Amino acid sequence: MLALPLVCGAAQQPRDAEKDTTSILQANYLYNIAKLVEWKDEGMRQGNFIIGVLGGANLYQELIKQYSTRTIGKQPIEVRKLPRSTDVERCHILFVGKSELALLPEIYKRNQGKPTMIVTEYAGALEDGAIANFVKVDNLLKYELSMANARQHGLVVGLTLKNLAHRVQE
Repeated sequence: MLALPLVCGAAQQPRDAEKDTTSILQANYLYNIAKLVEWKDEGMRQGNFIIGVLGGANLYQELIKQYSTRTIGKQPIEVRKLPRSTDVERCHILFVGKSELALLPEIYKRNQGKPTMIVTEYAGALEDGAIANFVKVDNLLKYELSMANARQHGLVVGLTLKNLAHRVQE
């Protein structure tokens, strides 16, 4: 009888480890993306650098663990776990996880022209309005960028970030 729960627990472990690896990589990408993007809006260069997370509980935990004591330029990083809502407060970067895809059309509409970098993780996200999107390529996590969407949000994407992207949509 005791062997069964141990076997079941062992079978679930790789899935959890895979989730954590993805979250670690996403957190690392978000931090590095933040360092390689310039927010034209003067108001965004003051106070804390806010990374909002909608969905993606593991990513939120990873951002807190790895990056909450760091800075972007002179701005201390503040990571916020956002409630499930389309009424999103001001963020420099807003990550919307797969679990919250239903909210995205309204989030795109409400953030149109605002200096918020929307980052997602689903096929077709750049065409919908995301600026950056996580994609799996040959089982590796990469990102793609939309330069047009970045410009609409008053963001200047650095050349290094563009060159490292899996795909860049002009």
